[in-house]
Amino acid sequence: MSDTLRLLLALLELGPRLKDLLGDRWPPYADELQALAGRADQGEDPDRLRQSLDLLVVRLLAEPPAMELVQRVMADTAAPVAIGETVTRRGRVSPPVVPDTVRPATDEATGIVTIPVFYGTDRARGDDTPARYFIGERGNLSFGVAEVSVPTRGRDIGELTGPSWWRLEFSPNPEKHVILKSVGALDRDAFVTRLKDSLAAADLHDVLIFVHGYNVTFEDASRRAAQLAVDLKFAGRTLLYSWASAADTKKYTVDESTIDWSRDHFEAFLQLALGEVGAGKVHVIAHSMGNRAVINTLERVTSWQLPSGAAKLGQIIFAAPDIDRDRFVQLAAKFKGCAACVTLYASSRDVALLASKFVHGYPRAGEAGEALTVVDGIDTIDASLVDTSLVGLHHSYFGEKRSILNDMFNLIAQQLGPDQRFDLQAAGDALRKYWRYRA
Repeated sequence: MSDTLRLLLALLELGPRLKDLLGDRWPPYADELQALAGRADQGEDPDRLRQSLDLLVVRLLAEPPAMELVQRVMADTAAPVAIGETVTRRGRVSPPVVPDTVRPATDEATGIVTIPVFYGTDRARGDDTPARYFIGERGNLSFGVAEVSVPTRGRDIGELTGPSWWRLEFSPNPEKHVILKSVGALDRDAFVTRLKDSLAAADLHDVLIFVHGYNVTFEDASRRAAQLAVDLKFAGRTLLYSWASAADTKKYTVDESTIDWSRDHFEAFLQLALGEVGAGKVHVIAHSMGNRAVINTLERVTSWQLPSGAAKLGQIIFAAPDIDRDRFVQLAAKFKGCAACVTLYASSRDVALLASKFVHGYPRAGEAGEALTVVDGIDTIDASLVDTSLVGLHHSYFGEKRSILNDMFNLIAQQLGPDQRFDLQAAGDALRKYWRYRA
């Protein structure tokens, strides 16, 4: 773990003490720490993140009540302050072309895979460019297909590559970067028909639904969904549910309100996937705050009236869920047995979860350590030794070259239980058994 992340985590943990010391002067610091946590969770360039954190620390050191505590934290984390200048710019290629295919396609010469991502979203419409086709405001539930190209050569598992100015990359390159090429809207009936036809032609008649977390644009959600499909070698069809995240680190509470508002829309989308497209199984991967829509929907799954022959829920994956731990335990008892397998990945080093605990004051379901959530009917995995951000190897705050994506592949593609996955070992006792990564 880098000094930058270590210092940020330490300051988040000390939030209550700093609040007591600074009183009315604390709220601006709290807001900035929360924003920095969001930027770290999104894999921001480490140099730029460190510059912002250094500036915050300098201001805290100028506050006499907090100075000694902050100095002690810096000594404990071996994190000297060094202020520099780094500017990051990111370009996009956004050709407004509506995809005319609903099947993955591979260019054998370049190794580029083009993935159709069948989306449902309650975002408001923006303009006609892919990057701004949907924005961070609420709209009506709508459907369509996003076309994303993913390079398979020179990209590590989990890496959501994009142009970087410091690599002298000023525009996306399909052979290096994951690119949202086009977005096409469909009415509900046309969406069901196209997905049904595409699924019938697939090697595997299952669908995988990805639900993103806080501070995510539609563009990046689409790119992440396609990258997951490629890295998990998923042979079915890939779906995305993109709720109207404001995609702004300063609007955490706005996103919290929106994910609750979005629950009915996600429920309608999941019911469509189960009952109308001819799927065999429906798998769901939810990350961070996106878990709230999923778990609040599963609470009601036993009351649904699905048609005869509807798909079954296969793998349900809660990746670092940002939801109150006690609330998660309450809801888990209600949907027990609704899916073939339910897995919870927890971590003691997930910056977004620590930021959420910092705001709410109560443990999150995705935390490890003393607050680790172990519930009957759910395989809990302490993934503190790997990266739970879904960002994978380019998330440079972690030194280990492992990601939960490796385990998800064995879980979804190979259908292996935790006792069959080499990288995991049993922990706890008979009453509180869980799994953790081997050191």
